[in-house]
Amino acid sequence: MRWKRPEPFFALLLFGASFLLLCGVGFYSRLISGAPSPAPPEPEGAVAVVAAEDSSDQAALAEFRWNRDRERSRLQETLEKMLRTAEGEQITKVQNELLALVKRQTMEKELENLLTAKGYPYNAVAVYPEAVAVIIKRQALNPVAVAEIGELVTRITGYRAEQVRIME
Repeated sequence: MRWKRPEPFFALLLFGASFLLLCGVGFYSRLISGAPSPAPPEPEGAVAVVAAEDSSDQAALAEFRWNRDRERSRLQETLEKMLRTAEGEQITKVQNELLALVKRQTMEKELENLLTAKGYPYNAVAVYPEAVAVIIKRQALNPVAVAEIGELVTRITGYRAEQVRIME
């Protein structure tokens, strides 16, 4: 069996590997930035105040992202298996599906970073072929905030406003 056009496959493979590397760096930087800084020394006679951080929101977002990434990696594995056995026009279709999958993953990370920069640090985004789901935790969303988030999502993804779901 002869490979007809190896360049797109290798380019896609290189693009996927670099994307995974960037995701790893991003994940590592989130771990580092989430590390608590040392507390300043307390003055004498100070009363200690303990603020309990609600980690259930963080756990829910982490689980959402984990499930999203697990489903995507399964889909990617399936498409890569199909690519190995595909012939003719099927090769192009599978490569386009893989490229679309990588684009959706890139948009998710970009939107999550932009939402964090806009003041919504507890967020998760999932871009599906026909819709976008945005989850914002620890903040009550008013209509202005929802419109701002919706406009950002439609601008980045190219989806219509009807295809965007924003949840608290």
